[in-house]
Amino acid sequence: MTDKSRIFKARFTIADLRQQRNHREVFTTSLTKNETLDHFILKLLGYSFLSYDSSAQLNTDKNLPDVSIKAFDEHYTKWLSVDEPDLKRLLKVAKLVDEFIILTKAQSQWLDQARPQLSRLPNNHLIEIDGQFIEQIKQHLTRNLDWDITIDHHSVSISDQANYYHTKQFNWH
Repeated sequence: MTDKSRIFKARFTIADLRQQRNHREVFTTSLTKNETLDHFILKLLGYSFLSYDSSAQLNTDKNLPDVSIKAFDEHYTKWLSVDEPDLKRLLKVAKLVDEFIILTKAQSQWLDQARPQLSRLPNNHLIEIDGQFIEQIKQHLTRNLDWDITIDHHSVSISDQANYYHTKQFNWH
């Protein structure tokens, strides 16, 4: 049984200027047993980045991507992993998917070590977001995530009923 303090009701209004789409997503999600808040927040952000496609899915199984989009033939067209994923596994998976995306905190030790290997993959995209942005969201996280999210080419911002958060660093390579 899931601990009720780990369940979140999400109501996202997303203005995605990269995809030129505005839409609303309403869903219930949960923080899995061994999941960190950083991973959870990055996964929600990753979902908001891909949710312009109605087949985007949040996943909780460790053997699946954090967020995915599948084609009709069930292969992954987009595989998004967040935080500090297992690099060996990612290098294998990258060969099987159309587009491979990693969303992680900028200037992390994991990123410094992984960058040379990731740069060799032709179908990968790296999204770097500043850790301070994640920390601010984490400090004010409630079980009701009523977020207005704006995704631009150079920034992401989130406002809720009480606060406004804006990235200082956002790079989508």
